[in-house]
Amino acid sequence: MNKKIFITGAEGFLGSHLTNFYKKKKYKVFCSIKKNPKFKYKNVKYFKCDIENKDKLKDIIKKIKPNIIFHLAAKSHPLFSFKNPIKTISTNTIGTINILQNILELKLNPKIVIACSSAQYGTRIFKELPLNEKSGFKPDHIYGTSKLFQNLISEQYFKMFNLKICNAIIFNTSGPGKTNDVFYDFSRQFLNQNKNKKIIKINCGNISNKRDFLHYKDTISALDIIAKKGKNGESYNVSTGKLIMVKSLLDYIILKSIKKIEVNQLKENLRVYDEKYISGSNSKLKKLGWSPKRSYKEILDEMCKFKR
Repeated sequence: MNKKIFITGAEGFLGSHLTNFYKKKKYKVFCSIKKNPKFKYKNVKYFKCDIENKDKLKDIIKKIKPNIIFHLAAKSHPLFSFKNPIKTISTNTIGTINILQNILELKLNPKIVIACSSAQYGTRIFKELPLNEKSGFKPDHIYGTSKLFQNLISEQYFKMFNLKICNAIIFNTSGPGKTNDVFYDFSRQFLNQNKNKKIIKINCGNISNKRDFLHYKDTISALDIIAKKGKNGESYNVSTGKLIMVKSLLDYIILKSIKKIEVNQLKENLRVYDEKYISGSNSKLKKLGWSPKRSYKEILDEMCKFKR
């Protein structure tokens, strides 16, 4: 396989899994990382680079001359954006512009997939769901706004310079290696107590919210099909179209656990900005031949180490 894949943010959750996905397919895989990952894959070339450093990033892209670019590097957590709004906006917007501008200046023509987020849709009432790519964007916080900027920037570069760009609007994705989400929080508490405690106590925040949960393998396959079949200049929801209540995750852990579990809802765990419903229509992506094949239960099986 002669195609060259360049992945930014390869030390992150999705970036690491995407690197492994293409390595197994025998592609030539190149990765940019800002900090050293927990582990590096063999036969993958890593470049240490902050995507806000345009010149260094340009040198890397010039060496690789990639056929496909997956731009995943970002400040990707809402809570971080509350405390660090400038860094969030800078990394997510300037970093994206640097990728696109360097491609333009080097006169290259790769397919580019930008990882956007369901956070750019913002809070909606139930009857509006599931949201599709024409539902409009009303982000509730800085992180969502920064991902919307990425979306708009890529559309602008497509219109102005005809770059081969698609946006992947990714909904809640989890699995082994993910941190700072509800799956990580519940599974970490469960595993930390499972060996030594007779009764497992799991602390939580609002468990009545409903989310569109994706297994990381489904998200990875979606990114792959968008790169291969996505129409340039278009955005695609990567979602299941199903609403799952957060409480269902706890119910499943309780069902699978041999030990008794107590659930404690703590006031300090409640978020100031916490969308009640997040769900997206995947009908546009399904037309490319993709569909989700896994459920939130499989995520919990893997992260809580339950036997299937």
